Amino acid sequence: MEKLYGPEHMRRFLKYELDRYLRSRGSDVLGELPLARVENQQYIHYQKGALALWWLKEVMGAPALNRALSAFVREYAFKPAPYPNSLDLLRHIRREAGPAHQELITDLFEKITLVDAKALEPKAVQRPDGRWDVSFTVQARKLHANSKGVETESPLQEPFDIGVFTAEPGKKGFSSTSVLLMERRMVRSGSQEVKVTVERKPSFVGVDPYNKRIDRNSDDNLVRIPE
Repeated sequence: MEKLYGPEHMRRFLKYELDRYLRSRGSDVLGELPLARVENQQYIHYQKGALALWWLKEVMGAPALNRALSAFVREYAFKPAPYPNSLDLLRHIRREAGPAHQELITDLFEKITLVDAKALEPKAVQRPDGRWDVSFTVQARKLHANSKGVETESPLQEPFDIGVFTAEPGKKGFSSTSVLLMERRMVRSGSQEVKVTVERKPSFVGVDPYNKRIDRNSDDNLVRIPE
């Protein structure tokens, strides 16, 4: 899908899956389980599963994730019982991911983890050379939840996409030409200022603008720059 339509159009799919996951977990009377332990909760299998694997692909790289999946299939294809489970899959993923991504894998698959990132206070000033200096504040935190949704904040120091656009991502008229800047930066708990320079007049800025993270409120990831 990404190769066919381009990364800028993946936001619609990811936003749809994220919103369905968040709505479903809010009405789950049985209690949410981590992705690696889920059995009959469809919104975790499908919606959260899609989001978790997408972000894992983004961070560890598609070739490494594909190698892990291929090794998993080779080990268990056409084998009799005992059959593999999620822990066997995670063993292959962890092996390919290396030490740098072990905490992320735990957060995505073995814990119930959400982030809460928002973009605030955007400004854009034109320079004498015609380019634009853009600044905005990012506020972020990471939360771990139990099966009943009770959240505990944990330290955050992870990569997030930072974007500057001439049109609002996900809305009519948005295309690859609307992207002035898209880069990945480390984001920590609390507030931090982002400063970038772009070639054309910007209209929107955002943190995780394509909704690749499991964010408890993705509606505040994007903000319009005042005229």
